[in-house]
Amino acid sequence: MTILFYVDEGGTGWKDMETNFFFLASFAIHVQHWSQMEREVSALKKELFSGKEPEDWELKGRDIWQGVGSFKKISREFRLQTFKKVSEAMSQLPCHIFAVQVNKKRLRETSEDIKDETGLYRLTFNQLLEQLDAYLKQSNETGILLMDSRSTQHTSIQDGRLLRVYRDWKSQKKSSNFVELPLFGFSEFYTGLQLADYVVYLIDRSSKEAGTASGNTELEEAFNLLEPKMQLLKIPIISPKINFEYR
Repeated sequence: MTILFYVDEGGTGWKDMETNFFFLASFAIHVQHWSQMEREVSALKKELFSGKEPEDWELKGRDIWQGVGSFKKISREFRLQTFKKVSEAMSQLPCHIFAVQVNKKRLRETSEDIKDETGLYRLTFNQLLEQLDAYLKQSNETGILLMDSRSTQHTSIQDGRLLRVYRDWKSQKKSSNFVELPLFGFSEFYTGLQLADYVVYLIDRSSKEAGTASGNTELEEAFNLLEPKMQLLKIPIISPKINFEYR
């Protein structure tokens, strides 16, 4: 069997000195459960906006939380409840979540190897690939990477850089359970990429709100619903949570 790994990024890049975190996250699901994911997320979208077709709007964590995009002019109470509903729906899916969180501030203090955007992405993507490949080998499965494209129809520079990182990583491996090169798509067309977007925003927002007066119950509840399915690696490494159980 094959596992689909939908991958998205969050946080800010190396040049941003004002915020601390950069993330890559992957929402993983067996191909045999793909149709279940599509049905259940479609049903959730219909529940949220009965007057819209599910494929006509995109489920994005930032839009829900900040009240923009499809959630513009929607009450904060409804948006907070939506945040929790998305986590509840995902918690019922036979899926797994992998994520890498890089604390850029601490990395600058502890490493001289990372000096630019490319180095940051290479470090983060390599660590995510190691997690995913280890999971595939333990499960004796093959995997396909589906990446949220950062290129436009006029340029493929950003996606090309990612492919080079992937090729370099794979060239150093004796074997890998990934099939083909990463595939690229736009999140508006792929439910799995929308869920990956939600996950990375949830982790990002939770890291910002943790221990602050602005942290709220709905955010904490949404995170706690998905934490049992989550393998989160923090760089520099701080007691990473390792849990390979597929739920």
